[in-house]
Amino acid sequence: MPDNITSVTVRVNGRKRSVSSTTTVGDIVSDVTGQDPETEALGLAVALDATIVPRSRWCSAPVHDGAEIEIITAMQGG
Repeated sequence: MPDNITSVTVRVNGRKRSVSSTTTVGDIVSDVTGQDPETEALGLAVALDATIVPRSRWCSAPVHDGAEIEIITAMQGG
């Protein structure tokens, strides 16, 4: 990491991880799924600190130190 970018600690689905302070929700989704959230239909919902983040904002929503991110897979059922 360049000197001006710091590391922050977040929790993703309950697990701690260290990420760059410039990381977005979209970066986390990409890392977890291995797919590009801007081009792939992933069937996911993402919450940042218990607030749903619309998919249209994933790549612009920054994470912060201590952030809680939950990535939930949509399931069909009845």
